[in-house]
Amino acid sequence: MHARESWLGGAYRRIYDGLCGYHPNRRPWHFQWSATYYLNRHLRQVLSPLGGIVLDVGCRDKPYRGWFGAVTEYVGLDAVAGASTDVIVMPDELWPLPNEHFDVLLSTQVLEYVEHPDFMLAEMSRVLKPGGVVVMSFPFLYNEHGEHDMQRFTAHRAVSLFPDFEVVRLERQGGIGSTLAILSLNWAEQTMNRRFFTRILKSLLLPVWLAVSVIFNFVGLLIDRIDRTGSFYSNVLLVVRKRS
Repeated sequence: MHARESWLGGAYRRIYDGLCGYHPNRRPWHFQWSATYYLNRHLRQVLSPLGGIVLDVGCRDKPYRGWFGAVTEYVGLDAVAGASTDVIVMPDELWPLPNEHFDVLLSTQVLEYVEHPDFMLAEMSRVLKPGGVVVMSFPFLYNEHGEHDMQRFTAHRAVSLFPDFEVVRLERQGGIGSTLAILSLNWAEQTMNRRFFTRILKSLLLPVWLAVSVIFNFVGLLIDRIDRTGSFYSNVLLVVRKRS
């Protein structure tokens, strides 16, 4: 159960979101901007030509709905009820959806929360039409976030998740610069939120925090340009097609 947000916390969040934007349209001075910079930029390219009947797995508020092409039906599935959730499922519960019904399955930053990913992947394969496309993303080098954060996947592991599918796109997103920026800013945010005094201090020094965030974010991107190792990525984007 989440702790109830205080009046001060709610006021700070509204001001911060107003200045820094909401996912997936965060501005560069948001402390988590680097965490989704590559994903959002490339996900638009992947989704724009796709359409038909779409299933958004772990949909939350369906932030990517407008990035698709010609959609005839858009279904949101999640384990948590919400205004945008059309189908609610419990962990390891069969999805109440027909076989081979969907043209596209989208699942972003969800798989790390799934305790038994093989079951979820089997359900995704079951409801996807032959020739259908799965678009997935998940973190690799990223701090633990939430009590249900279970696992990480390398790019090599990502390919093995769908052994009978054709790999259309496999992308290691980010490098040592943006990865360090993400971890450093997340660490600072969590550290400042641990005590009442530091939360007050963070509120009073908000302009400084925004300036520090934008510096870390842009310096991180610059350092990424010289990282040729391909080993220090923060995120994986995978696109696979179900064989006919």
